[in-house]
Amino acid sequence: MPAPDKQQGQQKLIVGALLTLVAAVVLLLPNMVSEPWIAQTDIEPPKANSSTDVSPSKAAEKTQYRQDSQKVLAQIISLRDELQAQSVSLWGDFEFSQALALIQTGDEQYGYGKYKLSNASYQQSLTQLQNLQAFGKAKFEQALVDGINAIESASIGDAAIANTSSELAMAIDGEDPRSINLEKRASQLPKVIDALQKGDEFVANKQLAQAKRYYQHALSLDSQHIAAAASLASVTQAITEQTFRSHMSRGFAALDNNKFSAATAAFNRASKVYPKHSAVAQALSQVETQRSQLAVNQQMKQAAEFERTEQWQQAQQVYQALLQTDPSLTQAKVKTIPVSVRASLDSQLRTTIDNPLRLSAASAYKKAQRLLADARGIASPGPILQKQIADLDRVLKQSTTAISVVLQSDNLTDVTLFRVAKLGTFQQTQVKLRPGRYIVAGTRAGYRDVRVEFTITGEPLEQPILVSCKESI
Repeated sequence: MPAPDKQQGQQKLIVGALLTLVAAVVLLLPNMVSEPWIAQTDIEPPKANSSTDVSPSKAAEKTQYRQDSQKVLAQIISLRDELQAQSVSLWGDFEFSQALALIQTGDEQYGYGKYKLSNASYQQSLTQLQNLQAFGKAKFEQALVDGINAIESASIGDAAIANTSSELAMAIDGEDPRSINLEKRASQLPKVIDALQKGDEFVANKQLAQAKRYYQHALSLDSQHIAAAASLASVTQAITEQTFRSHMSRGFAALDNNKFSAATAAFNRASKVYPKHSAVAQALSQVETQRSQLAVNQQMKQAAEFERTEQWQQAQQVYQALLQTDPSLTQAKVKTIPVSVRASLDSQLRTTIDNPLRLSAASAYKKAQRLLADARGIASPGPILQKQIADLDRVLKQSTTAISVVLQSDNLTDVTLFRVAKLGTFQQTQVKLRPGRYIVAGTRAGYRDVRVEFTITGEPLEQPILVSCKESI
């Protein structure tokens, strides 16, 4: 066994060596190692090498890797907190857990001074977190799309999808206006669906006004709902079409009954629904055409009645008025020719019959004979023409037949029948005279002359012609 003094000396050497080691750890290690950002409490601190084992270049390299690791860790911590704020556990829990595991691995490597390896682990974790961040953005955008699609589909099953998408969007970014809007719309979706379904039922039953009210209610709940807006626009258009057709139907019904004012009013109401609609313009034109045609028909009937009753002058006036309004009226043109002939014949017959004394002239007599021949040449003469023919024949005969005219005087008056004979004085005498106008004059010395005018029409005179000068001078 060693001597006690020798053993005591060895213990002093061991204690001195340990003190030297502790001093080296205290003085050198803090300059070479810093604490990791995410510490692991169950990892033993590494044993420091002697300062004599680390070269300046090696120390610089380690320092660079350590600083790089710290920079990456700073990004990791910021990104980790951001993802946790976005409820990453709801949509990327597995990937997030993997990224955290890589951080832990990097921390362990950092604790052992393996800065290059820890930097690689941190960098891998950062890349995974960045990918997760991009995935979260895509997830957010997809949630918005899915939510809007579900809202626009507007079915009972889609309400759950809309709510789920809304919750996810709010979890990822509850401050984004789009997610806030989606949440608001999703909360109203059940009521919107109910209103749309009731509106559709009323449309199916052709109760358009009631359907419109439900579609309007749906839009009041969700003013952005495209399907509700489309349904409202569709039913509004259908109501407009229905109103337009109703006015047009009333107009044509009135037109069928020749109620032109009512038809025009109905078509004008339709025009207010659809201004400048071609159907309205055509209908209004049809009203005027039918109105005009009816007026023409009525006037043609009136003219025909005038023809039937042998009122040729009136018939001619109607046809001429129609042609002045519309020169293209073929029927009026065709009718005008024979009616004009008959009107002219009727006028000449009336004039000749009403003025028989003109027949005393040879030219007038011959003209009347031709007129009588023309009248007799008319096929199927009416009663008026038949009477005119008889009357003209009578006046023609009378115009060539002399009748006895009795003249009375006082045997004192000298009587002269102008253009016939000087009769002298007489008490009563007779002369044969043809129809015409005559003047008989009487003279007597010491008395005022007398002058008597009389007309022979072919009919015997009811009283004698008295010629006598009785007023003395």
